[in-house]
Amino acid sequence: MDALTPAPLDPNDDSGPDQDALLRRDADFFAARRTMTWRPRPISPGLRLLLWSLRLYVVLMLIVVVVELMRVVA
Repeated sequence: MDALTPAPLDPNDDSGPDQDALLRRDADFFAARRTMTWRPRPISPGLRLLLWSLRLYVVLMLIVVVVELMRVVA
């Protein structure tokens, strides 16, 4: 094996405190990522208007569907 090539890591090798420190560091990193929260990005007034109009459209279409289903059943 070449001196510049690292030895392959054996996941079942429990030799040394370095392995424990590495596992602990990885666990801490993934735990921190899991609990990280993202701040909401600011929304422009035009995009806010578009999103509210889409919400209103969806609600109106749901009302239309309910009314049509009531007309078919009755």
